[in-house]
Amino acid sequence: MITLRISMIAAAAAMTAMVFAFSANAHQIWLERDGNTARIYFGEPVENVREKTGGLLDRITGARINGPDGNALPETRAEDHIAVTLPAGMGDVRMVANSFPPFGRAPERTRPVMLAREGRSETRAAMDLELVPVTANGNEFTLMLRGQPLPRAEVTLVAPPRWERKLRTDAQGRVTFETPWAGRYVAEVIHLENTPGGEGDGAYARVRTVSTLSFTVAQGIAWNN
Repeated sequence: MITLRISMIAAAAAMTAMVFAFSANAHQIWLERDGNTARIYFGEPVENVREKTGGLLDRITGARINGPDGNALPETRAEDHIAVTLPAGMGDVRMVANSFPPFGRAPERTRPVMLAREGRSETRAAMDLELVPVTANGNEFTLMLRGQPLPRAEVTLVAPPRWERKLRTDAQGRVTFETPWAGRYVAEVIHLENTPGGEGDGAYARVRTVSTLSFTVAQGIAWNN
C-alpha cells in the first residue's frame, strides 16, 4: 500500500511537471512600454493570459533588456510582469531570454529561445529573429533571420479586440499588417532549426525560437478590453 501510494505521488508529480513544461513552452513573451518603463509579460496575448509571480512567470529568468551601453538593465518583479526602467531617449526595446534548459526526451530535446521587441520606429534588426519595419512606424515588415529575410514563414498577429490572424511572409520575407483598431498589437513568429548543441543533460537536437513584436496604434476603432 505504501509503495503504491509513493508511486501515485511520483506519477502525479511527473504529470504536474509535464503540464507545467508544456504550458510554459506554448506561451510567449511580449513587451509593453509606458514611457521609460518596459514590462515583460509571459502568457497568451490573444486570451489575455498573463502568468503570475509564484507561478509560471518564475520560469522567466535571465531575460535581458540591454541599455545603449550593451549592459543588461536592472529588473523588478511585480505580480504579473517584470519591470525594467529604461534610460531617457531609448528607442525600440528588445529582450533576449535564452537561458532555458532543453525540454523533451533525449536525444530529441529542444532548446527554447524567446525574443521580444516593443516599438516599430527603428528599421534595423538587432536580434537573431526579428520583425523589422520597412519604414519607421509603418505596417509593412521584413522578417529577418540573422540578418537575412526569411520567406514563407508564418506570422500570427493579435489585435486589440483579441482578434487573431495568421499571415505568411512573401518570397522577400515581407508581411503587411492591417491595424484598424486603436491599441496594442502583438505579432509572433516561431522558427525551428535542426541545430544540435550542448552536452550531457543540456544536450539538444533543435532550437525553437519564438520572437514577438508589439506596438501601439493611436488612431483607429476604439476598443475596451
